[in-house]
Amino acid sequence: MVAVIGGAGAMGRAAVFDLARSRHPVLLLDQDEGAAKAVARRYGYGRTTTALADVREPEELGRTLRRARAEAIVNCAPYNFNLAVMEAALRARCHYLDLGGLFHTTRVQLTHDAEFRQHGLLAVLGMGSAPGIVNVLARAGADGLPRVRSVRVYNGGLDHTRYNAPVAFGFSPATVLDEMTLAPMVFANGRFREKAPLSEAEDFAFEIGTQRVHASLHSEVATLPLSYREKGIRDCSFKIAYDPVLVERLRLLIDLGLASKKPGRRGVAPRDVLLDCFRELPSPPDFVDDCDSLAVVIEGRDTEGPIRIRYDLTAGPQRRPPLSAVARDTGFPPSIVAQLLLAGKIPERGVLPPERCVPVGPFLEALGARGFTANRTVTRPA
Repeated sequence: MVAVIGGAGAMGRAAVFDLARSRHPVLLLDQDEGAAKAVARRYGYGRTTTALADVREPEELGRTLRRARAEAIVNCAPYNFNLAVMEAALRARCHYLDLGGLFHTTRVQLTHDAEFRQHGLLAVLGMGSAPGIVNVLARAGADGLPRVRSVRVYNGGLDHTRYNAPVAFGFSPATVLDEMTLAPMVFANGRFREKAPLSEAEDFAFEIGTQRVHASLHSEVATLPLSYREKGIRDCSFKIAYDPVLVERLRLLIDLGLASKKPGRRGVAPRDVLLDCFRELPSPPDFVDDCDSLAVVIEGRDTEGPIRIRYDLTAGPQRRPPLSAVARDTGFPPSIVAQLLLAGKIPERGVLPPERCVPVGPFLEALGARGFTANRTVTRPA
């Protein structure tokens, strides 16, 4: 049994779908009982049961996981609940996977390595698309090199859907606000450094075309420099291309102070009011016509000298049942890794990022079976 918390959301339903389609019994956990049952009927292949869950109550969540005899939990809840769900996993003695922690939360999660190792459990941090797929692609390039100079991660996308709303979000609006307002961390010249939000802009050529990318706070930068420290890594960054219209409209709200977490005179934070307004937006259409493009560039040296390895992977949506590209390439990877883990194909234990525990070959093979192909390009700098 694999539990998926936040299973009624966009990423959660993709994880539920992939697990159930792969003939795994699934426990879909969510605080919205009606939505959970609807997702179970539509995406659960008759192998999915549901239960109410509150991520703010790790003790009760742990009891729910124990009663269900869950062997692993895929955490698709917002990242600020990662530590609570990890605690529940420890209480229930089950493996844990999440979609990332925006750097700082990930760094705190890593400090719980000894507890998971003590109980023979594995917690895989950031096992979505970015972080997640990109970390495994970084491993695919870096593991064969004696020296790694830099790892740079890029995320772009396109969305041709017509929305009946002034703004549309591919994932949690709260997380998008944090990525646009919190200071990004980069690893430059061997040191972690803080940058201004939406800074470090550059034009990057994805498989889907050239897009303007900016630095954003992300988990890849929290772990890749540590994982490849002994290979001499000096630089690591993550940059993302947001829809320019979304950036323009959110920037206005941010500049007006509506993204502030500081309570105002009435004791309410403007950000909470803004997020409530976002929840009232019209629901997206059943089918979202988007694509999500990932790129990882590794630079280093091998026996022949300097080398540059680049991986590209672009995901598209599916119509039946409908899943966006972002949901597919974020929700499928933790399902794949949970299945590899329960099949005994991942021996590592403790709290680890994907590049330190996910086997490259089996993972990329499983992605390929789901229609995702990672294209590798090798060049030699002059």
